[in-house]
Amino acid sequence: MKAVKITIGLFVGICSLLVMYIYISNTYVLPWEKKEAIKFTLEMGGLNELPKEIHDLKIDKKGSMFTRQFILEFECENLKQIENWMRKSKRLKNNTPTIENNRKIFKIYPGENGSNGGKVEIQGKKVKIDMSWS
Repeated sequence: MKAVKITIGLFVGICSLLVMYIYISNTYVLPWEKKEAIKFTLEMGGLNELPKEIHDLKIDKKGSMFTRQFILEFECENLKQIENWMRKSKRLKNNTPTIENNRKIFKIYPGENGSNGGKVEIQGKKVKIDMSWS
């Protein structure tokens, strides 16, 4: 009877560790994580809240339990909203971008709140925010 309890305990423990590992290391942002992922990414980059009329929002995450990288991509038909967002973003408003193939690249190093930082790429109506911490 004692051996059965030990075996069940080990099985439950191993399953719990496996589930935690999968949850921590997955690259898919779960629906209940989206709002927090956006907030965290914007805070790491010293960026203002996203423009109101965005569409095609994609959120990706990479890393492990010790590092994390969030990549937000979206489009905004109204270019004035993107310009306004840039002006209100602490780390973009005085940042001079490099330009490659009609794409503005704003480097943000180091990031806010102890993060590594990253970059913001803007090409026309498309915006890509890539921030990380470790």
